[in-house]
Amino acid sequence: MRRRLKIYLSHPLGLRHEIKEWAKELEEKLRVRIYNPFYDVRARKRKGIALFDRGKLRPYSMEEKRKSEEIVERNLEAIRNCDVLIAVLPYPSIGTIMEIFYSGYVLQKPTLVLAYLKGHPWLNTVARIYNTRKEVVNEIRRIREVMNYE
Repeated sequence: MRRRLKIYLSHPLGLRHEIKEWAKELEEKLRVRIYNPFYDVRARKRKGIALFDRGKLRPYSMEEKRKSEEIVERNLEAIRNCDVLIAVLPYPSIGTIMEIFYSGYVLQKPTLVLAYLKGHPWLNTVARIYNTRKEVVNEIRRIREVMNYE
């Protein structure tokens, strides 16, 4: 039995609600597994994100800084365990850019980016750049077929 393609869906914190909905669509439409770094595998918010949404935690606060290494290591492990990384990058986001570099350059995994920085040499070197979600979906279908996933 073939397994489902696993996708890490990288994006800035500010897009987490919109991206969560897109992740559900991708899972249903493409029969893939999505890892969203702001939610656990059951699509519940991570504790820090839930606190942030309730106004109980500021991003980059001392409390959040203490958790930084744990957050980064968990995300790196998730990227290693995925087959493909999709990044949504409509504006600069350090975390998203680091995840793109790790996936595309360090791990040499297929890395697809919806980005405003068209033609930037760093992105061109480590990822494939797309203009629309539809283009990304078509590329995921192609990858799934070529790599013989469900």
